[in-house]
Amino acid sequence: MSETCNTSGVSRRAVLIAAGAAPVLALSGGEAEAKIAQAGVKYQTTPKDGHQCDGCNFFIAPNGCKMVDGGIAPTGWCALWVKKASA
Repeated sequence: MSETCNTSGVSRRAVLIAAGAAPVLALSGGEAEAKIAQAGVKYQTTPKDGHQCDGCNFFIAPNGCKMVDGGIAPTGWCALWVKKASA
């Protein structure tokens, strides 16, 4: 192998890794889809201060959440609670 100077700062390995990742990102849309664990957002199955999941912007009926992992009670609450936007 001949010695060459890599003035661009990009290694062959980095190019190969990026090329290998491109199809994966294309299939996944490149967006993070990970949700936060219930314990990490102080989730509870009861309302707090009159706020509950079914009144939250992130709630997905009947028992899901855009942000929190696992089943969610419509009458639950977590620290991410945001008032549902009016239609």
